[in-house]
Amino acid sequence: MNSENKKIVLLNPPSSKLLQRDFICSASSKANYYWPPIDFVVLSGILKNHKLKLIDAIIDNLSPVEVLKKIQEEKPDFIISLVSAIDFENEVKILEKIKKENPQAKIITIGDVAFFEKDSVIAKNCIDAILLKFVSHEILSYIQNPSNKKIKDLIYKINGRIVWNGFEKSKFFSYGQANFGIFDLNKYSIPYALHKPFAPILTNYGCPYQCEFCSSGKIGYYLRDIEETKKEIASFAKQGFKEMFIRDFNFTTNKQFVRELCDFIIDSKIKIAWSCEGRVDNVDEELLLKMKEAGCYLIFFGIESGNQKSLDLINKNTTIEQIIKVFSFCKKIKIKTLGSVIIAYPGETKEEILETINFVKEINADYISFNLYVPRYGSTLRARLEKDKKLKNDSKFDSSTEFINLTKISDEEIMNLYKKAIKSFYFRPRYIFEQIMKMRTISQIKSHFLNGWSLLKKSLA
Repeated sequence: MNSENKKIVLLNPPSSKLLQRDFICSASSKANYYWPPIDFVVLSGILKNHKLKLIDAIIDNLSPVEVLKKIQEEKPDFIISLVSAIDFENEVKILEKIKKENPQAKIITIGDVAFFEKDSVIAKNCIDAILLKFVSHEILSYIQNPSNKKIKDLIYKINGRIVWNGFEKSKFFSYGQANFGIFDLNKYSIPYALHKPFAPILTNYGCPYQCEFCSSGKIGYYLRDIEETKKEIASFAKQGFKEMFIRDFNFTTNKQFVRELCDFIIDSKIKIAWSCEGRVDNVDEELLLKMKEAGCYLIFFGIESGNQKSLDLINKNTTIEQIIKVFSFCKKIKIKTLGSVIIAYPGETKEEILETINFVKEINADYISFNLYVPRYGSTLRARLEKDKKLKNDSKFDSSTEFINLTKISDEEIMNLYKKAIKSFYFRPRYIFEQIMKMRTISQIKSHFLNGWSLLKKSLA
């Protein structure tokens, strides 16, 4: 292929579920929300000199037939498709049809199953390459010449032979500025957003921690250029965005980066609301106050459990005391908190699950994401379960709707506890009243109603 600008389709394939394929992870949306895949946000910047077309079959509710028709109309040179552990068989069927109708197009995949099961994924005839690090500029080398034998960060085929040259060693990344022109941002949502549309952004990639249940620590950790990050945030204000969604797995990992970025926002008098993810062991009162001044209105924390023994077991390296202290201070300075917990972790007892359910109410979090335990691809615990023959290596679970029971509690009781957790947290009269009093925008009111209705149906199912 020559080096001219190429036609590239960014494809989020159809699914029967509201399936969030995003950042080497996959799960069904727990309620009525769906944010733009950060993989494509980043790639829209890296591939800015090529002709890009986003086909998001999930947000646009497209059927496989409609997707095929749209791709036929584009006649792309390359198709970069998200794939998932949850729905890979169906995704392959769709990609096979696409390849049959578009043999000229190279099909590149991104996703959890592609990263952690790369050998079996690249073996599929319809798949030409796997992009293992979506922040990598090596994708440009592949698009310029798919026969180049020296490309890193991808596993790919040349005349049927598989090529893998490892990862680039740099611990930094850049993507310029996202091309929001290819997205219809008004269609996307997060459950707690103050404004629509919001601007998604990535400031670091991966995670330096090694929690046993999670795979994000297995994909490396890379930091974005701070000056480029400042420039993009300044552009958000110029474009009229009132909110940005920081999609990092852990925005607060590098305190110096966070401080400098917050100082820039404050000193530049940029008025933009934002949310992020963090850990209770790498924020302090000084940092939280600076984040608040810079526009932070919500932080997502992985609580995981209200029991210290469980936290130690999963190698979380946080304490109950840290959680209580941070949530209390966030409440004091009016930063909302969203906590995530796991129900029915292997070996967990009914008493420990109830302890977690009560704990999240005691710390008075604004929102809680309740997750049934699933062995995520790439996680340390999954590898151990497979080694101990407690799990087949091709087992797939959707943590929003399915779970694996490695406790002494019955499946029925676990589901009852899961529903109890949702109902007892979200449908307390005092909680509902407090949330109503905090609503400030039409977008908030609409989002809370739709997501509350979804949670109610799930808790009563």
